[in-house]
Amino acid sequence: DTSTQITYVEQQRLDGYEEVVKNTIKKKAAFDKKLLQRVPGEVIFKIGQLVQVYRNDLDYTFKTERKLIPKWSVPW
Repeated sequence: DTSTQITYVEQQRLDGYEEVVKNTIKKKAAFDKKLLQRVPGEVIFKIGQLVQVYRNDLDYTFKTERKLIPKWSVPW
């Protein structure tokens, strides 16, 4: 019946999302490991250096107008 089908589809969607999250975590761990092998330690910026700020609060937004906002600031 329809209720069972809707429940099944919803569970498939949740399972798919879970796999995406697992894969992302795995990729991030591999990237971080590779990065730390190349440049170990903490990055310390000096006064006068140009830096860019990443706005991670825009990563998980569902409003269309916020999706068009740049996630990286201009160098300052």
